[in-house]
Amino acid sequence: MPRLPRTVYEDMAAHAVAEYPRECCGFLTGTDDPYDPANLANPANPVNSVDPVDPESWRVHRCRNIQDELHAKDPAEHPRDARTAYAFSRADMERLFFGEFDPPGARVQGFYHSHPDAPAYFSEKDRMDALTGWLDPEPGYLVLSVTEDAVSDIKMFRWVDDETGFEELPVELV
Repeated sequence: MPRLPRTVYEDMAAHAVAEYPRECCGFLTGTDDPYDPANLANPANPVNSVDPVDPESWRVHRCRNIQDELHAKDPAEHPRDARTAYAFSRADMERLFFGEFDPPGARVQGFYHSHPDAPAYFSEKDRMDALTGWLDPEPGYLVLSVTEDAVSDIKMFRWVDDETGFEELPVELV
């Protein structure tokens, strides 16, 4: 089960509420691998348990959703607005691909976006837009269900392979 620092969740939730009724988007960096079973705490053997998540190393990188701009410029090519879709700005994409993250050794752990007034699910558009095969290990994709004043649910999805596609993973806040 992937482990997510509570402070990271709270920052993503605040971003989702602040952007409501538009979708928010961003990415997470950190030095740990929350998906590696060898790093996960072992409840059966608490003496040898290790908590792999160092909350101090994790950062939320809020990105600018430019979907409204794309829709206004070319509604035929971009029929959805920011209420039901998101697109990272060019500057955010450059930061994602070419940025150096703090602390040293941090890497992209995941991407997130919100679904205003809708469930936290991985839509077909989310699956098509996911960036798979360019980071190792593959980052997770978090979806937050948000209303005007709160996030009610969060779900994580992770790419497995071409045959399986994406699987939902339970998220543990630490």
